[in-house]
Order: sequence, then structure tokens, then C-alpha cells
Amino acid sequence: MDHLVVVTHPSRIALEARPVQHDAVPEGAIALGYYHDGHLVARGMVSPDAIEAIHGLLAKPVSLALAAAEDDHGNIDARVCVVLPIEPGLLQADAQDDEPQEPWQASIPVMPEGIEAVMERETGSTNGEPKLALLPIGNVVRGKNDRKYPESIAEDAREMLDTLVHGQAQDAVRKAIDDLLRSI
Repeated sequence: MDHLVVVTHPSRIALEARPVQHDAVPEGAIALGYYHDGHLVARGMVSPDAIEAIHGLLAKPVSLALAAAEDDHGNIDARVCVVLPIEPGLLQADAQDDEPQEPWQASIPVMPEGIEAVMERETGSTNGEPKLALLPIGNVVRGKNDRKYPESIAEDAREMLDTLVHGQAQDAVRKAIDDLLRSI
């Protein structure tokens, strides 16, 4: 996986974050489901300290993105992300002054390697324009055999994001069971 493709949904959407139950949540973390029009779009784990900041970020419609990469076998592994405009110099890594941070700034996680660089190239933010940060809120995968556009990661990622937003995605465990039953 050496090529990261980032696609965004064409319009902002309203997202609601709600606690969800999951057996794999480590002690001291909370599982959140992110819903649009009553459909689960993503789920992930956060620190209890981040809940208030997340609700603040989601108070207005947000832009969603999918940061996707193809593995050596043709499967797609992607992160569902909220797109956050960040003024130059406000990212934790860029902070150069001693001014106290706003509470929401402290909740912004360090971005996975490669994502910030992709967004800077795509937005031209090196000339003082606002940077865009991707806040990962969940994972999504698509197996090689389920790809709709095997020749284009970007087209598959666009379709995957649209499927999530419109509530047509299938849970990975349910998909695996269905595939197993079909193979019998």
C-alpha cells in the first residue's frame, strides 16, 4: 500500500455521534457510531475527553472524505474521515507559540503519516491557504472480488463513500457470513 487516494463527498452532511456497545472497546475508551439520516456511516473508539469536542465539530454539517489505499491483492482499505479546515499554524505539529490551545485543538489527533501531505498537495495550502486535516472516524474495507471499479481506486472510493452516506453499506462480519453461506 504505497498510494493513498482521498475522495470527498460532494456536499456537507449532518452527522450525529452516539455511544455504541462493542466487546472490543478497551478500558478507558468509548465506542462511537456516526450516523447520517439514521444510518450508521462509521464507528470508532475515542477517549472520553474527546466526546465534547466531537459533538462540537458535528454541531453543523461536515464534509466527509475517504482516504483509501489498495493492498497487493487488490483489496481496498480505507478510513472514513471528517474534513476539518485548519488555519495555517494551528495544527499541533505546527504550533510555534506559547499561547494556550483552544480545547478542541487538543483533541485533534496526530494524523496518520501521509494524509496531511496528500491534503496539502491537493489544496495548495503551502501558500498560506487553509490546510485541511482529516479526522479518522472509522474504517471500511472492500475485497478485491467486491470492487465495482477494479481499474480505479478513486472510483471505488467514491462509490464506497456514497454507499456509506446513503446507508447501503454492509457490515463486514455479516458480509463474511453471507459469502461463506453462498460458497456452501
